Amino acid sequence: MKKLSTLLIAAIAGFSLNATAAPEVIALMQHNQSDSFQQSMLRGASENAKRLGYDFMDASSNDDPVKELEIIRNFSKRGAKLLILGSTTQAAGVAGVELAHSLGMKVVTMDSVQPDSKAESQVGGDDVAAGYFAAKQLAESIGGKGKVAINKFPDPIPPSEDRVKGFYKAFAEYPEIKVVTEAGPGYDTIKAMNWTAATIQANPDIKGFISIEDTSALGIVRGIENAHMEGKIKSVTVVESTSIYKELKKDKVITGVFAMHSYNYGALAVTLLDILNHNRPVPFIVKTTGVLVTKDNVEENLEFLNFD
Repeated sequence: MKKLSTLLIAAIAGFSLNATAAPEVIALMQHNQSDSFQQSMLRGASENAKRLGYDFMDASSNDDPVKELEIIRNFSKRGAKLLILGSTTQAAGVAGVELAHSLGMKVVTMDSVQPDSKAESQVGGDDVAAGYFAAKQLAESIGGKGKVAINKFPDPIPPSEDRVKGFYKAFAEYPEIKVVTEAGPGYDTIKAMNWTAATIQANPDIKGFISIEDTSALGIVRGIENAHMEGKIKSVTVVESTSIYKELKKDKVITGVFAMHSYNYGALAVTLLDILNHNRPVPFIVKTTGVLVTKDNVEENLEFLNFD
């Protein structure tokens, strides 16, 4: 974890200064902290803030856009002038940046890169590339032909849309692959499981499912298992978690996970705020790269989600 994050941070932080002697505050607002992907971002931010000499505070809105604004106001009352914002929706992110600026905060958004953002800087992954390599893995897993289904977010937010673009870019290279349906169960394992069951019932010869994130990917796995189609239907997802890696290790349904290594999102966001805090220019967009994880390299990547 440390080696990976250090390389990425060094790429833009060569001129970053240590925080001032009197500790200033960096605050992190996340839309949730319930899964290992979000927890890894939190850990990256908190550890780098401590390394740079900042006090650190965090809070989760539990996917409530209204609560996000309350959290930002509370951070301001507690003295935070530097904010990392990981919003629930694109609209919430716009409102959050506007409010933070009105309160005198400098803002770096995290995990959703938007060309028209008003934030000082943004950190995210290359979602088109992530989707592309994930879909290539699924295509190869099913022999380059057959029916497949795509799971995406219910709302058109940039990470989801970009990953889906990557899916189609890869599938275009396989003329015998046909996308039969797209759906957006959201961050809901049960909804994804039910959608998977309905999709299999409508397409009993379907060969693969691909997901833009891990929570619904688990629902896809359960839906395939409930249909007793392990070994006949394969699945791949973008976004890593301990739970999805366990499924990958079983080598029955999940054949690949494109890991975004979210620790680096949090660490890089703090580095950018530190630079801004010393009145230095920062890149408007910083995108990290990830890695395709298969059963052959799952153990070494599982270490990045070790929170002990």
